[in-house]
Amino acid sequence: MKSSYEGLLAGLIAMIVIGLAYSTKSGRASLAVGIFLLSVLLVYALNRYYNSRVGRIEDERTELISVKSTRNAFAVVSIVLFAEYLWEYSNGNTETATKLLIPLALGVVALVVSQYHYERVM
Repeated sequence: MKSSYEGLLAGLIAMIVIGLAYSTKSGRASLAVGIFLLSVLLVYALNRYYNSRVGRIEDERTELISVKSTRNAFAVVSIVLFAEYLWEYSNGNTETATKLLIPLALGVVALVVSQYHYERVM
C-alpha cells in the first residue's frame, strides 16, 4: 500500500510542477493560482486518506520529527524562491523579484513563531 501511495504522490507532484510551469510561463496567473490551490487540496486529501488507513502513533518524538521535516522543507523552498528572486532581479524584473520576497518573509515569520512555540512546549 505504501508503494502505491508514494507512486500516486510522485505522479501528483510531477503534474503539479508541469502545470505550474506551463501556467506561469504562459502568463496565466489565475490558472497558476488555481493549479496551486487544487494541488494543495489534492495532496492534503491523499495524505488524509493514507493516514486514515494507517494507525498513527502520536507522541512528542513524532511531533518533533514532523516539525524538523517541515523546517527542512521550508529551507528547500526558501532556497528555490531565493534563487528565483536572484534570477528575476538579475534579468531586470524588479517588480516580480519584489513579489517573491513576500512568501519568503511570511515563511520566516511562521518559522520563528513555530520555533518559539515548540521551544516553550518541549
